Amino acid sequence: MMAGSLIVILLLFDFVLGLQSACMPPPPIECKINPGFKIFNPLDIWNDHETCMHPPSVVSNFSHECQIFSHLGSWDDRGSCEAANAAWPKSESELIQTVAHAVKNNQKIRVVGWLSHSISKLACVGKQGLVISTQNYNSVIAINKTAMTITVQSGAMMNDVIEAAAKEGLALPAMIYFTGVSAAGIISTGAHGSSLSGRGSGVYEYVVGMKLVVPAPPSQGYAKLITLGDSDLKAAKISLGTLGAISEITFMLQPMFKCSFSASVKDDNDLEKEADSFLRASEYAYINWFPSHGKAIFLTNHVVSVDVPGDGLKNGVGSPTTASSVETTAYQYDKIQANEDVDAMCNVIDLLISSATKGFGFLNDGKQFTGYPVIGFNHRMQASGGCQGSDPNYQDNHNSCTPTKILDKNNTVCSWDRRLHNTLFFDVGLRVSTFNLHEAIQDIKKIRDLNPSSLCDRGIFGGIYMRSVKKSDAYLGPAEDQVTLELQTYRPREAGVPKWNEDVFQEIEQMVIEKHRGVLHWGKAGGHLFEGVAKWAVDLEKFLEVKDRFDPSGVFSNYWTDALFGIGGKRVEELRDGCALDKMCKCREDRHCAPDKGYLCREGKIWNKARVCRKTSQ
Repeated sequence: MMAGSLIVILLLFDFVLGLQSACMPPPPIECKINPGFKIFNPLDIWNDHETCMHPPSVVSNFSHECQIFSHLGSWDDRGSCEAANAAWPKSESELIQTVAHAVKNNQKIRVVGWLSHSISKLACVGKQGLVISTQNYNSVIAINKTAMTITVQSGAMMNDVIEAAAKEGLALPAMIYFTGVSAAGIISTGAHGSSLSGRGSGVYEYVVGMKLVVPAPPSQGYAKLITLGDSDLKAAKISLGTLGAISEITFMLQPMFKCSFSASVKDDNDLEKEADSFLRASEYAYINWFPSHGKAIFLTNHVVSVDVPGDGLKNGVGSPTTASSVETTAYQYDKIQANEDVDAMCNVIDLLISSATKGFGFLNDGKQFTGYPVIGFNHRMQASGGCQGSDPNYQDNHNSCTPTKILDKNNTVCSWDRRLHNTLFFDVGLRVSTFNLHEAIQDIKKIRDLNPSSLCDRGIFGGIYMRSVKKSDAYLGPAEDQVTLELQTYRPREAGVPKWNEDVFQEIEQMVIEKHRGVLHWGKAGGHLFEGVAKWAVDLEKFLEVKDRFDPSGVFSNYWTDALFGIGGKRVEELRDGCALDKMCKCREDRHCAPDKGYLCREGKIWNKARVCRKTSQ
């Protein structure tokens, strides 16, 4: 299977430089609009019997006609995500009017960005609710060079934000590794890169101003615009969208700088001793750990002067690829998983580790890798993207793509376009305090040592990404310096089908959360692991006080957010047949696993309080 694995990994890095995708990813909201509905002025109405993929400002007055999709096309629980109405405001006044209309009609509201990259069901509003898309509310409003700030609308794509700042010789110091997310989405979920320097890696730490549209009494028109003061900003920096609809965000910038990137491979023998000090040694250091192979790639990324020569570029996550490449990779990896071909999975990791000597996706001159260090301007080195383009109003060529199909498989696309047969995966961001990191790594090694090849399932997803995030004053932010252990693992396409090594990753996840007092990235997967972790945030009580003041009726909350915060006795965990396979429960009974396929609920082997789905002999 070595040849097959080689094809998989080559396809993984089959990026197309400098191109916008020929087939743009479909927006997350699809609505069926029926004739004869009542027009809601002053918003325009898109009157069409077909699915609305790129509508103008819309409020549909028919229930059960909108579906909300994650970028992968599948939510954590594999369930649907519905809304009665959808709106695409283009201006602040339209945003206020849309919120007022929903409040007046006693509807719940959730807001989603153009591409909806959160994996958990934060966007789901319920069959009677209203979903607001910021797809058309996406402008960079102003750059103040004297104050070194940039003000943007909530739907502005981060690629546009950092590019606009760069044109003025300014930089946003913190950024995640993918540019295809909205400004409101990136801060609301607490997204971060990797840094313990300065204000840290959380993009939310650079928010210095915000305007929100919140519910209001009838005497004030059912909705009002408020400008936040410093104390309320601590709640709004990370809010999961539960305080109101963000209208504007102001980010703090600094003079442009360059980054110098290098990568080296080491044995992981002393990883628990070295990780914390390494992550503090350069401004943007991170680690890619391959426990199955006893190796780690140490990635150094430190700040240098703009005078240092170099025009490097990061070309990786979110770069265009071809539809045929994506589907060939997915079908091959599905086959490897179905056959439990451990050798093939482990060979893929061999190739991933060797990629460290080939630039790890970094290009010295923007075109090719010639050696380390790779030096370039911050906005070109911190994040990558481009497959989604920069124009959300771009229209596909319908001879190549339709709202439901990619017709020409040679088209360039985003690898995660839900119209493709792509590889489904879980993406869990486990966070542990830097004080607990040493022991957490040791315990993961103990699980690894029982059967190292069981962790080869990381396969095309890489290793365990270790990224640092600094202690915050945001109420839902980290209460101490933490390291995220990001686990992306294969997810079977069909419900009720277990992964061959299901128990290993379940034990690691439960152990990090329960033994090492771990928490989770708000916008990633996790299911039942989220139960009760909000109490470890900086100040959940103060956050809820602000939430109750801004939105006392919970208009902007849904079942998932209430369960995360422990409101009204709601629970994150959902007990049903097969629930543990989707991370929706910690198994108690065999039926929570897949007993018909030989997967039963058993104790963990190292962390015996874990309850995992383990394959047993017949």
